[in-house]
Amino acid sequence: MLVAFLGSITGTGMLPTQPLEQASLADTVPSPKRTDLFATYRIVSLAGNALGALAAGLPILLQNAFALSEIHAYKAMFIGFAFFLLVATLLYNLLSPSIEVSHSEQRWVNPMRLPSRRLIFTLTGLFSLDHFAGSLFMQSLAAYWFYTRFGLELESLALIFFLSDILAAISLWVAAKLGNLIGLINTMVFTHIPSSLLLIATTFAPSAGLAVFFWQVRAFLNSMDVPTRDSYIMSVVRPNERVAMAGIHIVGRNVSGTIGPSVATALWQAFSANVPIIGCAILKITYDLSLYFMFRKVKTPQEIAKIRANSLAQPGTP
Repeated sequence: MLVAFLGSITGTGMLPTQPLEQASLADTVPSPKRTDLFATYRIVSLAGNALGALAAGLPILLQNAFALSEIHAYKAMFIGFAFFLLVATLLYNLLSPSIEVSHSEQRWVNPMRLPSRRLIFTLTGLFSLDHFAGSLFMQSLAAYWFYTRFGLELESLALIFFLSDILAAISLWVAAKLGNLIGLINTMVFTHIPSSLLLIATTFAPSAGLAVFFWQVRAFLNSMDVPTRDSYIMSVVRPNERVAMAGIHIVGRNVSGTIGPSVATALWQAFSANVPIIGCAILKITYDLSLYFMFRKVKTPQEIAKIRANSLAQPGTP
């Protein structure tokens, strides 16, 4: 529990350093390149998650290769886990102090007094709803669902989630390009809704192959809102509000995410496994529509600059 508090073990992949990373990254490139930067940031993160998903099958391989007991195989995994955390610590230590915001903006500010507080808390509420919905069918529950529904074993599940993480990583780069083309909010909404519909289709798939296919296409679409969301929340607030925006956002998502699995298992036991899955999809669609109608006209500075540049480029524009 102490290690989990310090941020090295989470069920959601979110760490306490993320608000600091997001706020620091926002000014390291010109604003038109911000979405591309956050896409790269998330691709690296997802690549690590993909390797971690693939490594879920390592305990069985260790048992077979070295005749280890089950408990010793898992102990070896924990040692490897600690080793890579130490490597990450060393990499953090190599960061330049130039990524820090200016000294005058480093003081703590009460979030309730920030000029953008209404925007910050509204977006946090919406993103928390999205994360609560996602936690109703998070990857661990999805693995159990594939196992109980189709009898897929650990080795197969490791490959399935490894591939889905790879597809998600590819989609992040596509999302950055799409966000620059059609806008950040449009990219978030118009890729997220199809992914939710595919999640519903997965529950009605008659075979494991078709269910895995729906899951993988959904994995490609489901994460396309991530770099666009990161770029959006870091762009619509002032530079000195970015740490607060990112911090409140992460806290809101983490709190809502801790509730979802318990609700999901209760629904699973009381009704069926399909209830939390369909509930997840319906809540996500509700979030997407709410986000679109509330914020489709709230543009980032880079989007406003692009609109102005396009209007000036039109023939006959004064």
